[in-house]
Amino acid sequence: MKHHKKITYSEISDLCGISIATISRVINNSSNVREETRNAVIESMKTLGYDTSTIEALSLKSNDLIIFNIPSLDNPFYSLIIKGAKAAAQRNGYNMLVNEDPLDDKSIDAFSDLLKKTNAAGLITTNCISRANLLKLNATLPLVQCCECIPTANIPFVTIDDVAAARNAVSYLISLGKRRIAFINGPLEYKYAQDRLKGYLQALDAAHIEKDSDSIIQLQEINYDMAVSAAFQVLNSEKRPDAFFASSDVYAAAAIKAARRSSLRVPQDIAIVGFDNIELSSMCTPSITTVNQPKFQLGLLSCEMLIKRISQEQIPISNMYMDTELIVRETTQSSMADFR
Repeated sequence: MKHHKKITYSEISDLCGISIATISRVINNSSNVREETRNAVIESMKTLGYDTSTIEALSLKSNDLIIFNIPSLDNPFYSLIIKGAKAAAQRNGYNMLVNEDPLDDKSIDAFSDLLKKTNAAGLITTNCISRANLLKLNATLPLVQCCECIPTANIPFVTIDDVAAARNAVSYLISLGKRRIAFINGPLEYKYAQDRLKGYLQALDAAHIEKDSDSIIQLQEINYDMAVSAAFQVLNSEKRPDAFFASSDVYAAAAIKAARRSSLRVPQDIAIVGFDNIELSSMCTPSITTVNQPKFQLGLLSCEMLIKRISQEQIPISNMYMDTELIVRETTQSSMADFR
């Protein structure tokens, strides 16, 4: 008689000789399992008296959905990345669903349930995820990390070298004669924030500029108003900076606003460099000097890589670092008009 007791993977593995990780993929309806292997697991489950009707029903459904997980819809940085991933998905006959959820210990089980219910073929994540949860998701279905990643997790990723990009941006400010460079940074649980801080400190160290902890503004989210307030405080302190390096263009725009409130000219009194080259950076007055990330390509290549994983193709390059470029605009061009 069929029963609904908790499935014991080791029991099934002992009977059919298939690894526990593969059995997990079958039960979670991953597409990353050969048909004969799936059938062998299901037959072993039947022999042991497990009810396999749900698993068999799910396996008959079309499996053409890719989940694209982001930490926040409010951050404009993700817009072009999503467009790139969607273009690759459509070109290969897949649908894509954008999901805004944290992937932490509290939410991981609910998110795993979503993957099962939608019968997702694969997952792209730009989120900050612990190694344990990342490995748990990768055991469930094919996964590719985009932007945020754990390089040592042996899971494919597409990203940039944030350390080098930040170091080059700060070195450029130093080349302009700036010595008191403040840094506005995002949440330190994110790899990008950790690495851009490293790059900032490396540039200061190379120029023999002493680190000043009071000049490092550490924010808990990408929030314009919070950044304006924090930058205003630094600009009105005894050790007023002569430049800002911001880990996002949203923060850089906030620094411009704070400078205006402080009756300072940009770039004559204070130079500003942002990061990401989102549309806002060219729309601001003055326009923002920033580090360009190839956002569309990051999304496109991560999705192409995922589809190869779904198809069980060999991936010659499973870890990819994309090039960045410093775009020089009006917030560092001292020869530009007198902006206030």
